[in-house]
Amino acid sequence: MTLSRIWTKAETRRLRTILTVLVKYGFQDVVGFLRLEPLVSLGRKLSRSSVLNTLPRPVRLRMALEELGPAAIKLGQILSSRADLFPPEFLAEFQKLQDNLPPIPPDRLDKAVEEALKRPIDSVFSEFDRHPVAQASISQVHRARLHSGETVAVKIRRPGILDSVEPDLRILGFLSDLVERNIEDMKVFRPRALARQYIRTLRKELDFTHEARNMERARKNFRDEPSLVIPKLYSEWSSEAVLVMEYLEGVSIRETGSFEKLGATPPEVAHLGARSILLQVFVHGFFQGDPHPGNVLVLPGHRIGILDFGMFGSLSPDRRDLLGDLLVSLVERDIPFMIRTLERLRALPEDFREEDLASDISAFLEEFTNRPLQEIRLDHMSAELFELVRTHRLTLPPDLSLLFRALVIMEGIGRTLDPTFNMIEESRPFVHKLIRKRFEPETVFKNVRSGTFVLLRTIAHLPAEFEKLVTRIRDGRIRVDFSLRHLEDLIAEMDRTGNRLSISILVGSLVIGSALIFASPNGPKFFGLSTIGLMGFFVAGFLGFGLIIAILRSRRF
Repeated sequence: MTLSRIWTKAETRRLRTILTVLVKYGFQDVVGFLRLEPLVSLGRKLSRSSVLNTLPRPVRLRMALEELGPAAIKLGQILSSRADLFPPEFLAEFQKLQDNLPPIPPDRLDKAVEEALKRPIDSVFSEFDRHPVAQASISQVHRARLHSGETVAVKIRRPGILDSVEPDLRILGFLSDLVERNIEDMKVFRPRALARQYIRTLRKELDFTHEARNMERARKNFRDEPSLVIPKLYSEWSSEAVLVMEYLEGVSIRETGSFEKLGATPPEVAHLGARSILLQVFVHGFFQGDPHPGNVLVLPGHRIGILDFGMFGSLSPDRRDLLGDLLVSLVERDIPFMIRTLERLRALPEDFREEDLASDISAFLEEFTNRPLQEIRLDHMSAELFELVRTHRLTLPPDLSLLFRALVIMEGIGRTLDPTFNMIEESRPFVHKLIRKRFEPETVFKNVRSGTFVLLRTIAHLPAEFEKLVTRIRDGRIRVDFSLRHLEDLIAEMDRTGNRLSISILVGSLVIGSALIFASPNGPKFFGLSTIGLMGFFVAGFLGFGLIIAILRSRRF
């Protein structure tokens, strides 16, 4: 089936553009693996810059993503949280991805805002600053004032962004399918599933109603936490293309020189930032996945404000329980329990070697559990952990990868504010509380009750399931899929065994036949012995001796 039958001409042109950019930045091997070289013209294949060839592969990938535009940039920014998939040098480049797009022109801006509000700008805002205070690949933010007097931030989606992104998402799905089918080493990373996750994430970010729900949920979670401020959402003026929220007056967490006028010191701000993310993770299981300095404000009164709610991670109660089990196994150095917990997380590949994994986990624990806590840096520990994850091809759930990224980003911010800052030390009270909660009578009773309910429900369903099984067997509808590993070796061994068995039977037959001929008075004689019998014994002895030598050489006896 040709591409023209599946896609529009515009989508096919976009695919050619993507492949051309990949070749330009030295990824012609990837295009070749995907068997898409015919879509790139010879002239474009030869147009690669020799200067680009001297750059490291991670740098070239980042440059290619920047050239491909908003969808590709956002893909790289999302992948920067996947330390379980990419080594540090790639993650460092992904984190450098910048949204170098010009501001929306004023005339297009007014039209976009009015279309999103479904009314004239002047009917909602008494003032509207058309110079953006922040901008990114899919949106930009403006300061405005409502007729009621409140100062608000207006986040508007870039006009035409949906039309430009949707073809890229479809092409990504197509390419991920080719990667999974044609590049054997990539199958373990499940490219199709990774692409589906990215497509869902980006579509949610393009629909501001999801961000509005995140904001409302976070505001509800932290309504009793005075040190953490979530802006108020003006839902009556918000839609899938615009968000109107409270404008927070504060300073960037980078502007350490401005902390004094707010009555705070850099170490205090580092502690506040750490506490805010740890509360989100360990208490509520709902956390900002991208707490970089541009998304965090320092406010008067020793408070931290969160600005962006597009990339939020969520840990379900079950996932938090599994996280607690991992922490318990880490503290107790119980490697078998840790491996069982990873199995429950579905993080282990089918062909993993438990002995090798246990050995590497033991080495990891030896390195970090026998050192003073203040000497352990979370970024170093995380790098070693994810090296282990990549070595054994483990697949962590995206929310856990996002969690590690958020904690590492916050540690980096903390260390710029206070060189003595230690994220592991800050998180210790939260981790201890989480572990203690796992063994509280109320939690134990709840788990037992839940487990009993599941067991009883399973027992109740057993007769019906057994009846289905019997029916399928009777109707011949049972299908068993199995695979044999090292099948060629098995066939060769069976072949060798069959040959030896055949020779053994032949030798035995010759010996018995020759003995019977010796007993017969008929036939030619040699020194009174049957000539045919002697020849039979000679051949049997020769074959038998050869068989013994072959068995001894194989060392399998």
